[in-house]
Amino acid sequence: MDKQKLPLQVIKEINELLLYIRHEVKNSSLSFKIELLNDFGFQISPKAYPDFNFILDKYEVKANAIKYTVRISYFNRFSEREGYSFNEKETEVNKHFDDWLTRIINYNKEYNELMQIDFDHLVQLEEGEELIQPQDDIFEEKDKILPYSLKTLSVSKFQGIKHATVENLPVDTQWVFLVGENGFGKSTVLQSMMLGLHGSKDGNYEIIQNQDIRIQVEYKSDKENFINDCWKNLHPLAHLAAYGPSRLNLQGDIDITEEERRSLVTYGLFFTNGNLLNINAELYKWALKKDKRFELVKKAFCKLIPYLADVRPNKETDQIEYIEKDILEGTETYEPLPYQKLASGFRAIIGIAGDMIIRLSRSQPKVTDPAKLKGIVIIDELDLHWHPKLQKQIPKLFSSVFPKVQFIVSTHSPIPLLGAPHNSVILKVTRTKEEGVKIERVDVDLKYLTPNLILTSGIFDMDDVLSVENDDLTKTRTEDSFEEMKHNDEVDDYLAEFEKSNRQFPDELFEPKAN
Repeated sequence: MDKQKLPLQVIKEINELLLYIRHEVKNSSLSFKIELLNDFGFQISPKAYPDFNFILDKYEVKANAIKYTVRISYFNRFSEREGYSFNEKETEVNKHFDDWLTRIINYNKEYNELMQIDFDHLVQLEEGEELIQPQDDIFEEKDKILPYSLKTLSVSKFQGIKHATVENLPVDTQWVFLVGENGFGKSTVLQSMMLGLHGSKDGNYEIIQNQDIRIQVEYKSDKENFINDCWKNLHPLAHLAAYGPSRLNLQGDIDITEEERRSLVTYGLFFTNGNLLNINAELYKWALKKDKRFELVKKAFCKLIPYLADVRPNKETDQIEYIEKDILEGTETYEPLPYQKLASGFRAIIGIAGDMIIRLSRSQPKVTDPAKLKGIVIIDELDLHWHPKLQKQIPKLFSSVFPKVQFIVSTHSPIPLLGAPHNSVILKVTRTKEEGVKIERVDVDLKYLTPNLILTSGIFDMDDVLSVENDDLTKTRTEDSFEEMKHNDEVDDYLAEFEKSNRQFPDELFEPKAN
């Protein structure tokens, strides 16, 4: 079958049908074989009864819908039936297959022949393509298992990735960190995770067009585990948000169609001009309506930004105002500011958290408290816009405000790892000409490490953390903090001054202490 000559919609629908057939075959406990036909379509038959055939070998495009022709045989007696487009909840093609399969199952029961299914040889549309296999849930603490979490990723032929996998991610890990040098493929890996969880289409927009791309994920949901394919997309994750490096712009007044496109769930991860959903507009509406969500979100923002004193509506300007506390003392407050005039670090927190709240609330309309929102959030370059002090706090702050959300993030900085909660996962992205992008898990206990040790570990692979101006290694300072260094300098200065004064140490310093 020459897939290059087939319409894209036909390829996708045949893939969906084959996935459906695979599921029904599995439930039947029979062993089947599938053969691809030369021109178009396939033939499936039970191995024990080769005269029972289900054949799809024709299609016709009519009024923007695709009509398929199915031929069914029982002992060389054929009947030809028409099936219609896959836009319906239950397609005619599926109904014809179910009817054919039921006849075979009943025939098998009649002869009391017990057979085992042979999935290893169940051919998919693409030769050699196999669904990833479900994995057992791995976790350390049962009471910390998340409602939704990524378990497995398999990606091939996507940008710089020839083939890469991530397996056995714990379902109780709230933070997954991606590290790697610039240009090694961290953003590509995050995008592949997004495509696997969400699918290749966002609204009316196709995110990718290359049909050779293969991306599959297994993720845990609060009810069961699902395997999803970026093209077949039978189980897209609805509770999902993603953010690229550009994340300071809220929805504005540009053309509504372009506005909607830039606000799609996937857009910010693939393009630099994405817009965040406007939490300020929502807050203002909630405040006027005295909706309890206003107070809940205000509480969340004040928790996320330690120096935020209050959030309130200004009816004269029709805007939400933010009141900051004095950073040093924390007792004085500054004049109220609109979102646009806040420091970029604070805007980044409010923008991401606000977009998360709106986006996840749309898929969970009964949830009003941010702490009860569930889902998976992907963030590229987590450390962007934030001072090191805030970088260290961010994982703990976001975990406390969104305890039911899994965060998958990339970072160039060791500082967020200092704030990583227990059981966080570190994935290192590497790239070579021969193998392309690869993903490996780095098992390093971060609990007692300093930034210097993290930087020179297998996580960041720096040879040293010395200044390029350092021309005398004997003068390198090795204290753990600047305060410790200052104290040591003061002691050295005192001893030098004492030595110049020709004073003597008191004799009692050298007398043994009494027991």
